[in-house]
Amino acid sequence: MAVVTTYGLVDFAQRRQPQPNEAPGITELPGYDWSYPFRDPRAMGDSGYAAVTNNLPIDVEPREAVSSWRMPTFLDDYYYRVHVRPGVIELGNLLSAQVRTVEVWSAYLGPKLLSSIGQSGTEGITLTQPVAPPTYFAALESRTYTVSISTNGPPIVDAIYSFHFPSETPTLSITGRRVVLWPFVPDTGYDETMEWKTDLLDSFNNEQRLALREAPRQTFSHKFLLDEQQFSRAKAISTQWAHRVYGIAVWDEVTPLLNGLTAGSSFIAFDTANADYRDDDLIMLWASDTNLAALEITTVTPTGVNLKLPLDKNWPKCYIAPLRFARTLSGVEYSRAANKYITAKAQFLVTQNKDLGDNGSFPTYRGKPVMTDRSAVVGDLSEKIVRTIDMFDNGSGPIQIDIASNWVRFMQTISFIKNNKADVWKLRKWIHARRGKQRAFWLPSWNRDLVILQNVASTASSITVSPIGYPLYYTVKDIMIQLLNGTRIFARVTSGSTDNDGNEALSLSAQIGTAFATTDIDFVCFMSHVRFDTDLVTFNHRDVGQVSTSIALAETPES
Repeated sequence: MAVVTTYGLVDFAQRRQPQPNEAPGITELPGYDWSYPFRDPRAMGDSGYAAVTNNLPIDVEPREAVSSWRMPTFLDDYYYRVHVRPGVIELGNLLSAQVRTVEVWSAYLGPKLLSSIGQSGTEGITLTQPVAPPTYFAALESRTYTVSISTNGPPIVDAIYSFHFPSETPTLSITGRRVVLWPFVPDTGYDETMEWKTDLLDSFNNEQRLALREAPRQTFSHKFLLDEQQFSRAKAISTQWAHRVYGIAVWDEVTPLLNGLTAGSSFIAFDTANADYRDDDLIMLWASDTNLAALEITTVTPTGVNLKLPLDKNWPKCYIAPLRFARTLSGVEYSRAANKYITAKAQFLVTQNKDLGDNGSFPTYRGKPVMTDRSAVVGDLSEKIVRTIDMFDNGSGPIQIDIASNWVRFMQTISFIKNNKADVWKLRKWIHARRGKQRAFWLPSWNRDLVILQNVASTASSITVSPIGYPLYYTVKDIMIQLLNGTRIFARVTSGSTDNDGNEALSLSAQIGTAFATTDIDFVCFMSHVRFDTDLVTFNHRDVGQVSTSIALAETPES
């Protein structure tokens, strides 16, 4: 019998005869059942067929050895190593004692020896261990360690704990900065400054103003009256913390908590309006200069603040205030008189500044706010009108003058006295919105500059006034008309002419929009397009809740 040798990777019994539509060159055999796979004829009882020899597997052509490695898997990410979670604790600014828990997990499938725990820079930090080394971790065992960080210790926290296992040494890193609370309340007569930085680029017809700070630098100039014991404590604090960060309360935004607080409370209820409380920030509770604390808050609501951790003790009647980090770059100055009281002075420069800018409810004209709060008289009101010029003088001939700008510099000062927290907060936000010299606004002169002689219809596009020389000296001016009922009307005068009666007819850029009679008018004044002529604004805190300030202004072209 003949022997047929076959080579294939599929067993003969598993092969299938192709159907005609799968092999176009094969014609269909009559009576053949194509639905059955092609089978070994011997299995069908047929005879006369050759024997089949299976030569699998087939030798392949030899090739050179190839280097290989095992790819990392999920197993390698988590097992056969020791995990310290978290491996880094960033404390930030540390004002109160903190407690953190750390998990050490031996992800080995067999026991592992913790021979020792090394440490460096851990002054003021305590690591509480469930079992002191040397100790074996069982397979996949996890243990919890407690880290306690005290406010007593070096000002810079940079600690490392090293867990020594046979084949590895995972570490726990703790970083932060200790901050000391300045516990003393300043006298009411102190100053607060807000300082921006603006780059002025002048041209002949206009000026460009670039703000170089998003938020002003805030500085508190405090003066403290201390007794002998307080003086001793203040010296001890300022000796070691002269150039470091203090935690100070914003005393002009303080709120009394007359009913005290209960241990375990996680919410402090009070009116948070008119003060700079911030989410994920700090507050100070102050009962006395020996009983105070800094607390972390999560969110601020109109009715109070949510604490990150519940209160750990009861508080009697106390005060709550926003807390700021600040430095005394010039240190603290002390002076002693003949009596037992000592005066301390310090300037606290706040390190985390924020833009509080908000134009509030002031009306707007031509896209900019109008300062409708009248300037207070805190001294002589001075105004100066000057033209920027270049002067050429060779010392022997006549002086030559050339103008350097195409507008007149009108300089004046506005002053405010605010007597409650709400008004101070409104003024503070409006001043922040000015960004020092950068942002302009409209300022009424509050002088009776014009006297309207005829009743005005709502569709009127001109007004008749007593002569002041407008056609001769002015071109475009903006005015505010204040009626006796409190209504204010803003309008732009584009030109003026003298009528047959010698009065002046002023043309307006648009219909005035409101009808009124001459008897309805309180006064009519010019408005100036001005900006701050300084980047430094000072709040004078003289009495509880009262603030005064004076700000230099300069007229600037409208752009």
